[in-house]
Amino acid sequence: MIKYLGLDLGGTNIKVSLLGVEGSKLSQLREETFSTEGSLGPDHVVENIVSIIKQYRHENDGIAAIGMTFPGIFDHHTGNTLVVPNIPGDWKNYPFKSNIEMYSGAKISMINDARAFAFAESLLGAARGKATVACLTLGTGIGGGVVINGEVLMGSTLGAGEIGHQIVLKDGPQCGCGQRGCVEALTAGPAIVKKSGKRTPLEAYEAALAGDQQSIDTFKEVSEWLGIACSNLIAVLSPDVIVIGGGIAQAGEYLMDLIRSETKRQVKLFPESAVNIVTAELGVYAGAMGAALYGATMAGATLSFTSIT
Repeated sequence: MIKYLGLDLGGTNIKVSLLGVEGSKLSQLREETFSTEGSLGPDHVVENIVSIIKQYRHENDGIAAIGMTFPGIFDHHTGNTLVVPNIPGDWKNYPFKSNIEMYSGAKISMINDARAFAFAESLLGAARGKATVACLTLGTGIGGGVVINGEVLMGSTLGAGEIGHQIVLKDGPQCGCGQRGCVEALTAGPAIVKKSGKRTPLEAYEAALAGDQQSIDTFKEVSEWLGIACSNLIAVLSPDVIVIGGGIAQAGEYLMDLIRSETKRQVKLFPESAVNIVTAELGVYAGAMGAALYGATMAGATLSFTSIT
């Protein structure tokens, strides 16, 4: 059995997935979560990652490739980190990839966390078997990724797929990327909290279900902006499916139904059947699974599965 290890770095946790491939069968061998301890700085985060890699390599023979997600912007040529919105510390031009490889003795492949999520959902999850797939993650930010014929679309910048940074409102609210009026600034968790007056997006969601008008209006507005974003994707890519995941989407079908309805209202070029928006299937380990699969492809593996366990 050939094994592939994936690590999904987040602000709070590092999620780990160990996949095994035997013939045409893919198995999820192990899933585990560790604390990021990001408040202690980048060097400490790297120490934690290196410890995990060493542990898994010691306990598992035959790990052929390791993939690692990064929750921000990084230099794809050097592996140095540039912008990290949700982990404390000085991450500007930090030698993340080279430090991990130097201290662990293992080669890693890096991919943005949302792109890893999209890759996993396209190969194993809600978009399995589809040729053109667009994915969004709704959480503290709005991540995105596009997968075409089983390959993550990277583009000339190696950073294609930033669906959350479409500008949909000229001179709108400031986004963390520096622009104004991005989808993320209008629809992510902090925007929901601000518009609803609730402490968390989940609290706003529960209040909307209970009939709170301010929360209902909040999700209606959020769905309008996300509907525009999805209709733009359909106009440009005509994807077979749009997969939406992340903590906010996983709360339930209330927001998903609003997004579907608003997207259908926005789409004029194509029939209503062109709108195929589904909820992600793989859960919280999707990013780690996608990282493992990405590491496998970077190591030259051809991914073709007829059964998954």
